[in-house]
Amino acid sequence: MSLYEQIKADLGYLGLDAAAGSFATLAEQARTDDWTHIEFLARLVAEQATADRDRRLAARLRYARFPYRRTIDEFDFEFQPSVDRKLIDDLATLRFIDENRPIIFLGQPGCGKTHLAVALATLAVEAGYRGYFTTADAMCKTLVRAQLEGSFATKLKTYTAPTVLVIDDVGLLPIGGTDGAAAFFHVVNTRHDKGHPTIVTTNRGLPAWGEIFGDTVVAAAILDRLMHHAVVFNIRGPSWRLREHNGLEIATRTTDG
Repeated sequence: MSLYEQIKADLGYLGLDAAAGSFATLAEQARTDDWTHIEFLARLVAEQATADRDRRLAARLRYARFPYRRTIDEFDFEFQPSVDRKLIDDLATLRFIDENRPIIFLGQPGCGKTHLAVALATLAVEAGYRGYFTTADAMCKTLVRAQLEGSFATKLKTYTAPTVLVIDDVGLLPIGGTDGAAAFFHVVNTRHDKGHPTIVTTNRGLPAWGEIFGDTVVAAAILDRLMHHAVVFNIRGPSWRLREHNGLEIATRTTDG
């Protein structure tokens, strides 16, 4: 076996598959461009490092269970002028993670709350943090079921271990009685104590949370944790989906006319 073949085989044996796969191409380019040994090694290591970063990012994105990929640049701030672009850009620096600042998006369905929540959480995942997405309904049902099965402490970690958690659609569906409200409190309280920020979207005003959770005392305790140093957006604009629906109707009438 030649030295060339041995190096390639050893790279594969060490699990450096990206480096092994690009070894021949880079070796040829090194000869053509007269790279130094250190330049060749740097390119080879970079190939492997990039592959490893991409693989780990893909794994974190799978774990996060985002319903879709969204970016801040895709958000139409002109359509929703009540959203402060400068504040969103400041949050995009991810300082809110170090400062443990919860983020709450209030607004009617379809106004872009989830878009912004997912976009910010995705930035965190891309930066190397662990993120997770859930609806309030799914989270509470999962935790109530886990309590009945005796696995509550283990399942709770699903929602408290990630650095950034998105809880979507608080108040859209019933929270599940006192057990669901207690489960919700355990999540936000544990995350608050651990210094892990939570991003919440809701279509209900904060004064109505006593009705959502069926207990004003529990609701107050939840809001106490969520509102501590929180950044709150009250999106007062219309629904994107209604805009698209109305646009389609207008286009259809124009075509028919």
